[in-house]
Amino acid sequence: MKRYLTKSRFKIALECHAKLYYTNKKEYLNTKMDDDFLKALAEGGFQVGELAKFMFCENPVSENITVTERTYEDALKVTNQMIADGKTVIAEAAIKYDNLFIRTDLLKINYNDKLIELYEVKAKSFDNNTQFTTKKGEINSKWKPYFMDVAFQKYVVQNAFPDYNVIAYLILADKSKNASIEGLNQLFKIKKIGDQTSIEIKPGLKQKDLGRMILTAKNIDNEVRMIHELPYKDETGVDWKFSDYINKLSDNYNKDIKLFTELGSKCKRCEFRASEEEKQKGFKSGFEECWKKQAKFVDSDFQRPMVFDMLIMGLKGKLDEWIKDGKYFIQNLEDYDLSSKNSKPKDKPGLTSQDRKLKQLEKVKANDISPFLDVEGLKEEFNKFVYPLHFIDFETAMTALPFSKGRHPYEGIAFQFSHHQIDKDGSIKHQGQYINTAPGYFPNFDFVRALKSQLENDNGSIFRYHNHENTFLNHIYFQLQTVSENEVSDKKVLMDFIESITHYNQDKISVRHGERDMIDLADLVFRYYYPPQAKGSYSIKKILPAVIENSDFIRNKYNKPIYGGDSQIKSKNYSQPKIWISPDWDNDPYKALEPVFDGYTEDDFSEDTETGIEEIHQGGAAATAYARLQFSHIPEFERKEIENALLHYCELDTLAMVMIWEYWQNEINKNN
Repeated sequence: MKRYLTKSRFKIALECHAKLYYTNKKEYLNTKMDDDFLKALAEGGFQVGELAKFMFCENPVSENITVTERTYEDALKVTNQMIADGKTVIAEAAIKYDNLFIRTDLLKINYNDKLIELYEVKAKSFDNNTQFTTKKGEINSKWKPYFMDVAFQKYVVQNAFPDYNVIAYLILADKSKNASIEGLNQLFKIKKIGDQTSIEIKPGLKQKDLGRMILTAKNIDNEVRMIHELPYKDETGVDWKFSDYINKLSDNYNKDIKLFTELGSKCKRCEFRASEEEKQKGFKSGFEECWKKQAKFVDSDFQRPMVFDMLIMGLKGKLDEWIKDGKYFIQNLEDYDLSSKNSKPKDKPGLTSQDRKLKQLEKVKANDISPFLDVEGLKEEFNKFVYPLHFIDFETAMTALPFSKGRHPYEGIAFQFSHHQIDKDGSIKHQGQYINTAPGYFPNFDFVRALKSQLENDNGSIFRYHNHENTFLNHIYFQLQTVSENEVSDKKVLMDFIESITHYNQDKISVRHGERDMIDLADLVFRYYYPPQAKGSYSIKKILPAVIENSDFIRNKYNKPIYGGDSQIKSKNYSQPKIWISPDWDNDPYKALEPVFDGYTEDDFSEDTETGIEEIHQGGAAATAYARLQFSHIPEFERKEIENALLHYCELDTLAMVMIWEYWQNEINKNN
């Protein structure tokens, strides 16, 4: 069977040539096989693809413009027949040239003028300030992967139709436009059967029913021409003519030749990485094969702390330098390796970013797994807190298609929060929560009302974990500015509340600072607590297991049924007492939760490599589950199960904050 270099395989080869060998082989575990589906679901990418078809015809369904066949041969046959019949717009057209095969999002063909317009649809935001190229005339690095994708497609189409002029476009969600109808996001529903995903369009939907089109087609032919004509430097540093580079990849893929390329920071997120347990099941680890071949690793080396585990905040490019110099392990680093020209002066008590890196290096070199905890520093911070203490966590989403009339693509949706409270006497309770997953409903203003009702009854300190809650409340603040008091009668009240518990900076200059501004618990972790078990991360998903390992107090408290039901700590969601800590799930409470998205755990979602903070709001488990509730036809019982899982997930996030606080308070008490 012929092995085609498709556009998805071309894109993976751009990341790493070795991945081209590992991909589509069952023996090599691929931990990101469903990443594209999850990302497209969370962002609304599937819907954008269908909406784009309405830019070119009145009704894509009745006009039958889409090639639905899945096999190479069938798709090619149907596409060729459409062209023979003079079809002017074809969606998901199958095009082949030599050993190359693509499925284009949209083709518009002018047979008389011998012109083909090639459209690639991306669920990526765009506005009037977006720059595709730098001041030097080079393609912006953030956009280059998209342009490379289109350049590959244009190369195939141009060679398959040599008598035609081919012009390339990107279709993007335009944030400068707003929806002119209600419920745009509900007109396109997702169906997923096995590994096949399709969109169910509202029956009879026509172009005129969609109101103002929120997508924009941008001509990127000049940028694509640059890619075709200028030498392309591949990941090994070799300059290639673009056509020669494609042919090299195609030839190697067809012959199933493994190309080992230079090791580097890209390896950190290699999807072809199998655990010991997975290898025992018969899977191979492409990651390990590369490092054994090129760095001469032996099996035991993979158990040593690698430089990938180093906190690299402010050390852009250092990972590649270290690896190039053969410094594969944290043990190989010296203090001077961690120095940064951009180190900020110390403006707060506790560890700086530089201090934290040095602390991590010191612990690894000494094989010291004991935590660093600045009890005196924390004690000074604790003395500033006002009781009762409030711990809050938000779950949010940003989807391409607006929910409501007047809203823009990728406007944030705040659909859930959890709230734990600690009183002066140390008593703890799950004080409240909010969730609204109703399809097509814009919940943001109700969300703020519910949050206000939870927090307005006292002047207690409010804790968040990292910046997300502050950022999102400011986002809603600006949404409120765009509506009238006729639309939202308590607009000023809600804005005043947001002002009181947030801060807002513009160009690094403080614009406002609320008198009850939320306290960032992640910042306190960063400055006062370093557990080696978290391996440089200060994500709450990594810090909580470390706290449990470090604290006899927390283990002994939460390995008993003291939470939920009629037990010591009241819960909004657990009607029966709950044990949170058990060896059955490695003393990690998150492993005790049911998945919020069927078939996936939180490990399937992303974590920011620079900060060590999860990107829950950028396509994590909760946001993906919310998107499924919005965009899929699912039975009511399943909808309820997902909502319950979301409630449990968010509740644990604020309980995790409470556990961190309890651990610290107990250590402070012991030292008094």
